[in-house]
Order: sequence, then C-alpha cells, then structure tokens
Amino acid sequence: MSGPRGYEAGLRAYAVLLILRGDAEKALEMLSEHYGVPAPRLRVGLPRRHARALGCYDPGRRLICLRSSREYRDPFVVLHEFYHHLRSTRAEFAGSEKNADRYALESIRLCLHLYEECRNLLRAVKDEQET
Repeated sequence: MSGPRGYEAGLRAYAVLLILRGDAEKALEMLSEHYGVPAPRLRVGLPRRHARALGCYDPGRRLICLRSSREYRDPFVVLHEFYHHLRSTRAEFAGSEKNADRYALESIRLCLHLYEECRNLLRAVKDEQET
C-alpha cells in the first residue's frame, strides 16, 4: 500500500473512525494539530450558492459547511472539505477537487487496511491458541 505510513497513516485512519462515530470535531482537531494548522469549524447547513453540494469550505471563516447531519458522519465529505482547509492554510497542498477526493479516499483506505491487519492478527492469535 502506497501513501502515508506510520503515525500519519494511523492518525488518518483514526480520524475516519471518529467521523463515523459522530465526532468529526475531534477528528479535525487531531488532524489540524498534526499538520500545524488551526482547526476549522463545522456547521450543518450550506450557503445558498452551494445548495446542491454535500459540503463546502469557506476559507475566510475557516468553516466547513455540511448539507445535513448525515454528512457530519461521512468521512469522505468531511475529509474532502478538510483538504480544502489544508490547501488554504498550507502552500504544499495542491489545490484541486481531484486531490481533495484522493486525500479523503486514501484516508478511508488507510482505515480499511488497518481494520484488515487487525482482523488478520486476531485470526492468527486465535489459530495459535487452538494449536
């Protein structure tokens, strides 16, 4: 698996889990601290000009707006918008929708990969105990 490894990979995987369980603020605070940027605020409700989107980022207010509480628990939407926050506060993050999608999807894949590794480890321990 290519991409982030070590601490960053674990952090991004944990952020996905936090978002899934409804603690997006904590996930964004953790990620922001890691990247050395101020944490964005979260709000349910979109500006009228973005009414058809699932989420949007307002860099002037450092605010991630989400269409509904459903998107609040959607790691793809939250992390996609967080990438836009990173892009607006740190120059090394390239600015495109494709890169924001890639960041969000890669974070979800890291979480799934970690889950599979834990499952395999538990299987191995179980097999060891049975022999």
